[in-house]
Amino acid sequence: MKYKFTRNLGLKLLSLAVAFLIWLLVANINNPVTSQLYKDVKVKTINQESVTDIDKVFDVIEGDTVTLKVTERTRVLQSLKKDDFEVIADLEAMNEMNAIPLYVTCDNLMVTWDEIEIYPSTMKVQLEQKKQSEFVISVSTSGQVAKGYEVGTTEVLQGKTVQIAGPESMLKKIGRVVAAVSVNNLQEDQVLQAALTVYDKNDEQFTPSEMERIEIKNSSGVLISDNKVDVRVTLWEVMNDIPVQVETVGTPAEGYRITKISTVPVTVNLVGTPEALAEINGKIVLKAPVSVEGASETITQDLDITETLADDAELRLVEGAEPTVTVTVQIEKIGDRTMEIPLTSLELLNRPKDMTLTFSPPDAIPIRIHSDDESVYSIKTEDITGTIDLSQCEKAGSYEIPVELKLPDGYELVSEVTIVVTSENSTSQNGTGTNTEE
Repeated sequence: MKYKFTRNLGLKLLSLAVAFLIWLLVANINNPVTSQLYKDVKVKTINQESVTDIDKVFDVIEGDTVTLKVTERTRVLQSLKKDDFEVIADLEAMNEMNAIPLYVTCDNLMVTWDEIEIYPSTMKVQLEQKKQSEFVISVSTSGQVAKGYEVGTTEVLQGKTVQIAGPESMLKKIGRVVAAVSVNNLQEDQVLQAALTVYDKNDEQFTPSEMERIEIKNSSGVLISDNKVDVRVTLWEVMNDIPVQVETVGTPAEGYRITKISTVPVTVNLVGTPEALAEINGKIVLKAPVSVEGASETITQDLDITETLADDAELRLVEGAEPTVTVTVQIEKIGDRTMEIPLTSLELLNRPKDMTLTFSPPDAIPIRIHSDDESVYSIKTEDITGTIDLSQCEKAGSYEIPVELKLPDGYELVSEVTIVVTSENSTSQNGTGTNTEE
């Protein structure tokens, strides 16, 4: 047996070496050693208390994410994922240049530390003094509450303000703090949870990484869990079509009087508590009166209804309503009167065929009449007759046509009366001309 094992020993060893080389060659061809890059691997910081204990905070300048180069067998690399790596920055190892060396571990035991390269190899930070400032919380609502209601008031139960602690440079960037809540389909008063959102002075929302670097506390200094607060939302009722009234002060010029006071809009829609809506007694009287002292002609003035509602904190216009009310105080000479004559009571002469006519005003024509006595207020519209000659409307165009009116004895027109008529060719339907007139 000894002879058999030792016979041709050199040849046997040579065969074994050749077999090993063949195996090595095949292994390198089928599963060669190569390199793979893993980009944007998040760096985890540890021992932050080494900085916070000296009342400072750190801002990462470079190295919060890194690129890893792993050199291994192809089959090993194919099994790796970015999540298999953990890159650590230990703040206790920070040097005088505020650089922290990085080290990496891999969940796959086939990969050792010497097979991994890190770019960059250090995390560079900037140390800042930790500061704290106070900010007001504004509440924003989204969505539509139930019909017949609007959001009346909102209140943050943790307080109107928050204390925010963090790097001094970040605190200087803060523009506003918002608690956003959804009130969609809300039908009754309710307490809702809202997440606090911080915006910078350019109204850009803080990123998640920026939010991680600040601490939000209530006005008493207690840390707010998960940056969430409770908001009490109170609903107010909507009251539609409330008449607008206006008062006047002063006396018109001698020989003149107020004949009519009108507002546009005539009514407004308000929202408020049941008590506030009941207190206005179904109408809203504008706070600012219109002065007619010495007036000899009609006065038109724009008033802001919000000034009237400003004294009541539980009453306001519905959302999106125009706050301006246009007030017209009609001043006329004694013996004058403005009336509106229905267009249907006038006789239309020489109406052209095959033309569409549009009248402006379309329903009634305002006229001013005068009488030397008070009988001017006893005349009725049916006492007045008139005609409109439409002969010039045979051609398409817009025309200002005189209105010939006949008044009872003792009355006269203060000014000429006209009406604007637009004439257009009638449209044809199915090849047959159809005359449409308004």
